[in-house]
This record gives sequence, structure tokens and C-alpha cells, in this order.
Amino acid sequence: MNRFLKIALILVAVVVVLASAFYVRTMNWMGEFTTITRKFDGESCMRVQGVPGPEDVAIDRSRGIAYISAYDRRLASSDDPGASGVRGGIYVMDLNADAAGLFLRPITPLMPEAFRPHGISLFTAADGTRTLMAVNHPGGDDHTVEIFDLSDDDVLTHRRTVRDPLIMSPNDVAAVSPEAFYVTNDHDRPGQDGRTLAALFASPITTVVYHDGSASQVVADELALANGVAVSGDMSKVYVTELLARTLHIFDRDPSTGGLTLSDQVFLGTGVDNIDVAEDGALWIGAHPQLATFGEHAADPANLSPSQIVVVRQFEGGGGEASTAYLDDGSEISASSVGATYKNLLVIGAVFDPAVLVCDMGGDVAAPSAAVGQN
Repeated sequence: MNRFLKIALILVAVVVVLASAFYVRTMNWMGEFTTITRKFDGESCMRVQGVPGPEDVAIDRSRGIAYISAYDRRLASSDDPGASGVRGGIYVMDLNADAAGLFLRPITPLMPEAFRPHGISLFTAADGTRTLMAVNHPGGDDHTVEIFDLSDDDVLTHRRTVRDPLIMSPNDVAAVSPEAFYVTNDHDRPGQDGRTLAALFASPITTVVYHDGSASQVVADELALANGVAVSGDMSKVYVTELLARTLHIFDRDPSTGGLTLSDQVFLGTGVDNIDVAEDGALWIGAHPQLATFGEHAADPANLSPSQIVVVRQFEGGGGEASTAYLDDGSEISASSVGATYKNLLVIGAVFDPAVLVCDMGGDVAAPSAAVGQN
């Protein structure tokens, strides 16, 4: 064997070893070696058929009403001639109803005409008036936050549209007044260029933006795909999930400026998505334990993607614990994006599935067990 051939073979071997190591590392980071064993300690779950992509859920706990945002993401991103005309909607479900009465009822107003809702947030003022905010992807590089007034009989009236250069790729929204909100950008630009590489390397390039009703400012940055955002009941804290870093960030909030100061971060070892703040202050988080499988599910509904609901409980004086309340291989519901609670019920939404899952957790919902993350 001549010298140059030997060098070439060595170089090829090195490339193969490095590529294999990178592949194994990437698959491990994306959770593909995680063991998925069904877990749910409650009574039962019922699949409520509805519309494709019920991605986020906001619950009015004073009335037992769930508000659900949905649109057909697969059709909207396809080459189908009807893709450009896809319009999503806001739906309600009465959680006080019996099993036969659980269904999604549309309440979407006529405006805005182009409406593909993503994350949503419900704000109830001291006088009882309610505001619903929704991230909207009207089409192309246009991204907005829509603000609606919500009546006692669940009629939505469009109040205004917020557009801002800092709101470039919004994913979720958390209202703190009828006009002000926090919004996550899940990418650092509105278009697709560079997104794949950024995701592949979990680049910390995304942001959280605060809009005070008239102006916007970046209040958190260097996040690897900022996803869900929520505010504590007393509005002193803001919670943000970092999907690609599989981490929950907890910020102290300055109510006078909207500014955020990082106070804690919790590695959860799963692809964390939307956040529901329960009545007792616990955080219920939809999650994707296998991110590569989630990508395959996005391309083809026949490829099921596991669903997980994580619960984070904070202790007074610091610290806390994380656990799994629900885990499934995707057979019951695929690619869960949110788990929101009302009394003993857990409502699970999904990114693509044409249904929500309503689970009866039984009488004791305070202490779901099992560790979070990879086995």
C-alpha cells in the first residue's frame, strides 16, 4: 500500500469515527435513546376528536372553560393548492360537561381574515373582564399577536393587531394586562434560511420580548429555541421553556419595566413546550421526549411521536422537584404540546393530531411520580 493511499484511508476512517460520534451525540441529545414506557396514574383518558393541530390550551378556572387554538400545520406548509387558504381558529370546551358533552365549539371571529393561531393566553382583570391573546402566522414572513375581547358568553371580538420588528418568529404569548404581554421568538429571523443548522447545533440565538402596549423590548436572549412562556399568578415571575436545551428558565419580573432577571433554570431532559400554571402554582409542561421522532411525525402522521407532560413544583425558600404526570408512545395522542389542568382534569393538546386528550386524574393530583428525562 503506497503512502498516499494509507493517508487517505486514515482520513476516511477519522471522518467516519467523527461522523458516528456526532450522530450518537445528536441522537442522545434529541432523546432518541429514551425508553418510552406508558405512565399515567389517574383514572382514564378520553380522546376528543376536533380539528388538526390543537397546539395550545388556556383555561378559565373560574368557569371551567378551556380555550384551544388550532390550525392544520401540515396542510398549511404543504404544496397542496389549498394550503394558502388554511385558516385556523379558537375553540372552547366546557370542562364541567359529562363525557358526552365534551366537544370543541368554534368561536373564531371573522377578523383577522388571515388567522393561524399558535400560542394563546387568557388575562382576567380585577373587574372580571377577559382578554384573549393569540400568536398569529398570517402567511409568509408576517407574524403578529392578535388581541381579542372575550365576553361572558364566549364571543370573541377582535380589538387590535400588534406587529413589531422584534416579534419576528413568535411561538407563545403570556398576557400581563389587556394590552401588555411577553412573547417568545423561536428563531432569530422570520424566514427559513439558517433555521435547520441553528436547530441542529442548538444555537442559543432566540429571545423573549416584552410589549408594554405601545413599544417592545428584548428582555431575555441567548435561548436555544425559546418556546412556551407563562406568568405566575402574582405576576412576579415569568417562566420560559427552551426546547432545544430541554430547560425551564425562571425569571424574576420587574412590574414597572417588564424587565426579567434570571433566578433559576431547571434541566428537564425532554423537549419542553407550552406551560400551564396550575391553581396551586405548579407548572404543567407539554414535552417531546424524542425530538428527531417529532420531526418525522411532522412530515408524516403515520410516524407517531411520544407525548409527555412534566410537572415542576417549586418549594418555598428555593428548590423544587420535577416529575412526569403523563407519558405515552404517541398511540393515544401524538406530539403533545401542552397539558392544562382544571380540578381533576388534564387537557392535553398536540401540534398536529386532530384531537385533544382529556384525562381524569382522580382525586389526588398533587403529587405525580416518576423522574423526568432520559432513562
